[in-house]
Amino acid sequence: MNSNIFDKKKKNILNLYKEKEYQKVIISGLKLFNEKSNDAQIVYLLGLAFIHLQKFLDAEKYFEILLSLKKTADIYYTFGNLKKKLKKYNEAVIAFEMAIKLNPNFSEAYNNLGTTKKIVNEKDQAILYFKKAVSLKKNNIQALINLSSIYKENNNINDLIIIYKKILDIDKGNIKTLYNLGSAYLFLGNISKGREYFEKVLELDKSHIPSIRNYVNITKIVNDDKFFDHLANIDFGNFSHEDKILAFDALSKGYFDKNKIETGFSYLNKSNSLKKEKSKFSLTSENKKFEKIKTFFINIENLELHFNNNFNIKPIFIIGMPRSGTSLLEQILASHSQIHGAGELYYLQKIIDQLGINKPANIKSYFTEIREYYYKNISKISNKPYIIDKLPGNFRWIGFIVNAFPEAKILHIQRNPMAVCWSNFKTLFVDSALDFNLDQEDMANYYSLYVTLMKFWADKFNSKILNISYENFVNDFETSTKKILGHLDLQWEKQIKEYDKTDRIVRTASFQQVRNKIKKNTSLEWVKFSDFLDPMKKILAKNNIKF
Repeated sequence: MNSNIFDKKKKNILNLYKEKEYQKVIISGLKLFNEKSNDAQIVYLLGLAFIHLQKFLDAEKYFEILLSLKKTADIYYTFGNLKKKLKKYNEAVIAFEMAIKLNPNFSEAYNNLGTTKKIVNEKDQAILYFKKAVSLKKNNIQALINLSSIYKENNNINDLIIIYKKILDIDKGNIKTLYNLGSAYLFLGNISKGREYFEKVLELDKSHIPSIRNYVNITKIVNDDKFFDHLANIDFGNFSHEDKILAFDALSKGYFDKNKIETGFSYLNKSNSLKKEKSKFSLTSENKKFEKIKTFFINIENLELHFNNNFNIKPIFIIGMPRSGTSLLEQILASHSQIHGAGELYYLQKIIDQLGINKPANIKSYFTEIREYYYKNISKISNKPYIIDKLPGNFRWIGFIVNAFPEAKILHIQRNPMAVCWSNFKTLFVDSALDFNLDQEDMANYYSLYVTLMKFWADKFNSKILNISYENFVNDFETSTKKILGHLDLQWEKQIKEYDKTDRIVRTASFQQVRNKIKKNTSLEWVKFSDFLDPMKKILAKNNIKF
C-alpha cells in the first residue's frame, strides 16, 4: 500500500480512537495490521481499544506484539495494569519493574507495583513502594490513599493520621479525608479532635450524613444544636439507602438524648428496618449452625491433644455477647505490661469457615491446622507473652479453642440479658454478622441461642472457662481484675488503675466508654425504655432467661 494512503488511514483510526469509537478502531486497525504488522502505533491503538472494550485477553496479545517492537516505560506500565486485570500478578510485577527500570522516577509505576504487592498479601513491600511513589511525586494522592488503606487495615492509626494530613495538604477540601481523619482520632480516643474534623466536613457540606452521624454519636445533643437541627429538617427523599440508615440512627440517638423517647424509637425502628431490607441474616440458619456445632462436639470432651509446636504467645479469648463488657475488660487487662490487646480478630472464625464444621476423619490434624493458622497470624501482632482476642462471637468456638489451644485462657463475661439486648438493638454495627440486632424478636431469640450454647460448653469445658459477671466487675473492678490476673498467672500492676489512659486503638462501638472511668448501674438503663421493649422481654421470659 502507498505510504501516504497508509498514513491517511492510520490518522483516521487515531481520530476514531479520540472519538472513543473503539469498535471501529479495531475493525479498521486490524485491516492495517494485516498489511503492516510491525507498525507500533497501530498495534498500540488496537491494544488500547481492546482495553477500553474490556477484552483484556485480546489486549494482552497486542501488547505482547507491541513490546517486541518497542520497549518504553509507559508501555510496560500499561502492560502491567493489563496483567493485573487478568489476575496474572507475578507478570504484572515484572512489567511494573521493567517500567521502573526504564524510568526510575515513574511514581505511578511504583504505586501500581504497590497495589499488586498488596493483592498478593506482601504488604510490607507494598508500603515501601507506596512511600517511594510519594517521595518521587509528593502530590500523588492515589499513592497516599493506597498507603492510608494499608495503615488502616494494620491499625497503624498514628501513621494513618500523618498520611491523611498529607492528603489534606494537597487538597484541603477533601471531604472523604477530613471524615476519615475524624474517625481515626476517635479510634485513638481523641473525641474532641474527631468532633473538630466532623464539624469541618459539615461546614463544607452540611448534609454529609456519615459526619453528622458521627458528630451526633459523640455529642450529647441538647436544644439548639445546629447540626442536629439541620439533620432533623432534611428531606431524605433523594438520599441513598445507606445514608438514610445512618441519618435515622443519628436522629434516634439525638432524640433519646433529648428524652423524646417515642420519637427516638420511631427513628431507631426506621434505621433498623431499612438495614434489615438488605440483610442476609436468618435466625433459622443461625439455629442450624449452632446445632451443627453441638453435633460436632456431642461426643468430644477435652481431647488433651499434644502438639509438637510450642509458641511463646498465649492467647486470651474474651467472649460473650456484643455489648456485654468485652471491650472494657480488654482495655483494663491490656493495661498490663505483659498483655497486648489486639481487639477483634477474625483469624479463628476464618480458618473454621475454611475447614467447615463437619467432623473430620483425622481430628488431631483438623485442630492442628486451626492452631497453626491462628498462631501464624497472631505472632505478627505483638511480642508480648499474652495476646487478647476480643471477638465476642468466639463464644461459638469454645470447643475448638479448648482443643486447638490447650494453653489458651477463656474469659466469658456476662451481663443483664435485657441490658445486652437493648444495647445491641440500639447500636448500628458495621459487621453484618451482627444483624441479629435489627429487630427485637431476632435479638432476643439470638440471645437465647447464645445462652443455650454456653450451657452446652459449660457442661463439657467448665474448668476451662472463667465466668465474669459484668455487674460485679464494674462494682469493684480492682478486686475482680486481681482475680482474673491470678487466673492468668499474672500479678497486679499499679498502672491498671488508670486503664482509661492506656494508649491503644479501639475500633468497636465501645470506643468512647473504654476511655472513661467505669460507670456503675448502666445495666439498668434499659428500664427507662421498658415500655417499648415488650417483644424482647416476652421472648426472654418464654426462654426462662431472667433479667
